[in-house]
Amino acid sequence: MTHPIIVDAVESSFVPLLIHNNQGGADAVILKKYNEPAWNFQVIRFLTSNGKDIIPRKDQVNTRKALAARMVMALEKAKRPVPKALRTLTVDGQK
Repeated sequence: MTHPIIVDAVESSFVPLLIHNNQGGADAVILKKYNEPAWNFQVIRFLTSNGKDIIPRKDQVNTRKALAARMVMALEKAKRPVPKALRTLTVDGQK
């Protein structure tokens, strides 16, 4: 998540939001809404402005290449432009 291309794509193409998976209050309400377990691995979801999944939920997206691929998929599905630099992270040889 700290790779400069990932950071730039997140800042320019998405609205990032962090929900803690082991706390109460508003975070717990969101976890319940999306049927997420309280003590799971990190999950990166791509949602519409109405809170609907753009692409299906997937957990344990643990590599830069896998994250970039999901970001590209979400942007394409939403019919949004995909930064060329982000697409380069999806080619073989990237981690």
